[in-house]
Amino acid sequence: MTITQVESRTARRAARKKPPRRGVGRRIAAGVAGIVLAAAAVYAQQNFSVSFEQRTSYLTYKGRIGETVETKRFTVKALSVTAAHAVDTTDYSNKVSKVATSNLFLLVDVSATSAREPFKLSRLSPPVLLTADGRRYDPTDKVSDSLTLFNKYIQPGFWSSGLLVFEVPEDAVPGAHLVFIPPVSPLVRDNYAPEAQIDLGLSGAAAGRLISQAEDYHSLVSASR
Repeated sequence: MTITQVESRTARRAARKKPPRRGVGRRIAAGVAGIVLAAAAVYAQQNFSVSFEQRTSYLTYKGRIGETVETKRFTVKALSVTAAHAVDTTDYSNKVSKVATSNLFLLVDVSATSAREPFKLSRLSPPVLLTADGRRYDPTDKVSDSLTLFNKYIQPGFWSSGLLVFEVPEDAVPGAHLVFIPPVSPLVRDNYAPEAQIDLGLSGAAAGRLISQAEDYHSLVSASR
């Protein structure tokens, strides 16, 4: 074997072992992927490093009971407030049963319509009863959602009505407001999400009358049908 043949074979082996060059398209794709990952990291830091309360801060629109409160996403009004010591509910088989409380059930009759897209109220970010001293009460879980406004679609062009039922102590009634909140995502920050805060007209005297005239029993089944 000559020296020339050995050199030729060595050159061929080196050529086979030489890694292929990356094309321009692959380099561009890798660069774009890097930018996307960096942007995702920045987004995650901005959205997940803040608390749930910060991610769900709202623009507040205010009104009084009987008034129409209009926001960019929905329009709502509280029609009336009733108090009761017992209400009814249903189970999955639609069997009706009575539930009572040692406190009060406040039943707020609410009507709402959507500006653009239909939605349903969410238990993750529900409407709340806000007291004069800043306490917030979610709608009671003693009552089936099928009997309340949670069961209604709030749609553009139509008014949907239903009750929101809160279980509260008597000292929560004076000065109470309804804060109506549409469903929001716990993951995505929306600095412009609207809420409607409605004064229920429960001044000292009005609150006293509501409490003293609370019904022993208020049927929700007949009201929802």
